Amino acid sequence: MSTPITLSSVTIPPGAGLRRDSPRPPHLRNARYADQFDWDTLFYDVYRVGESIVMQGPPLFNLAAPVLTAQTLRNRFGPLFPRTRRVERINASELWLRDSSERLFLETPLGTFDIAVQPSEIQRFAGRRVLHTLSKDNEVRWIIDWIRYHERVHGADAVLFYDNGSSRYSASELQAELTAAFPAMVVVVVSWPFKYGPQGGMAGAVDGQPAPWDSDYCQAGSLQHARLRFLRGARSVLNADIDELVVGPESIFTATEASPGGFVKFPGQWITSATPHPVTLAYSRHGNFLYRDVRETDTCPPKWCVVPSACDDRRHSWSVHNLFGSKANKQVSKDFSFRHFKAISNNWKGDRGDAGAFDPQRFVEDGPLCDALTRAGLRTAPS
Repeated sequence: MSTPITLSSVTIPPGAGLRRDSPRPPHLRNARYADQFDWDTLFYDVYRVGESIVMQGPPLFNLAAPVLTAQTLRNRFGPLFPRTRRVERINASELWLRDSSERLFLETPLGTFDIAVQPSEIQRFAGRRVLHTLSKDNEVRWIIDWIRYHERVHGADAVLFYDNGSSRYSASELQAELTAAFPAMVVVVVSWPFKYGPQGGMAGAVDGQPAPWDSDYCQAGSLQHARLRFLRGARSVLNADIDELVVGPESIFTATEASPGGFVKFPGQWITSATPHPVTLAYSRHGNFLYRDVRETDTCPPKWCVVPSACDDRRHSWSVHNLFGSKANKQVSKDFSFRHFKAISNNWKGDRGDAGAFDPQRFVEDGPLCDALTRAGLRTAPS
């Protein structure tokens, strides 16, 4: 069994008298915003990347000035051979310090922090084709089917799974179950218990006005953490959610590794929860749901697969739907897509079910999905 992953997280103490400023104007914050926003995580983790220590967390905003007063960081920025670099991304922040120490001592107006520098974990995934996701309270049977599908259809041989504070099981319990189910694969479950963050769009709307996507840091943080601490030596990495299965003419990993930019971004299509035969949702599986709704108008933002060695540590940023900073990000594949299952959900964003009697004129079987599920041995619904 894999050694448990330890994070060196740093949180602003309650008595510090300062917290992260919110980027969202008060009139655009709904009633849930204050409880959902991450006001006090300074760093998700502090870990080694090559010769550097990386202090990675949500955007620093107003917290940058007090943090940078620490003697360890002060006067280490400069145009020639700087020992410290600050990288601000759309929804993340990193401080890179060239230092060989195993502990980092920061004395700041926010508090004094004695931090263990966590080791690089890139050897675990070196040369592997890796599935990556962030998940909370998804059914274990869904997770296992999701892994098995991408193992059998696309050749995944490793899983890096971030658990966002599930209440149904602990990260260690999930690690044990997945390791037992996939003994030949490298499986690492990381406990990532940080606030997911307020939603944008209509999910965060105030009086019918869509909110900006400006306050959700957790998932982007997990991606950047995965990339830097674990996956820099991976052969290729597929980013997808538990309710998403990739469909295409060949392995998405093979296609990505052969692509000019080492990156393939692909669109999604919804798979309805409607079926011609009753399905008890308490026992539902991906293979129960094979139909697309011809009336569906909602689109799915793209997902992606990448070769980490094709990315620049500072110019490129992994995000949920994009590889920011890369020219390849502008292209969306016509060969690959993912199927987004409405029924594989605990409905944390709202009910995604399609109610009513099954109408064969409205719901049509998705042939490529059926074929892929059959190849994976996961097709459970009768045709």
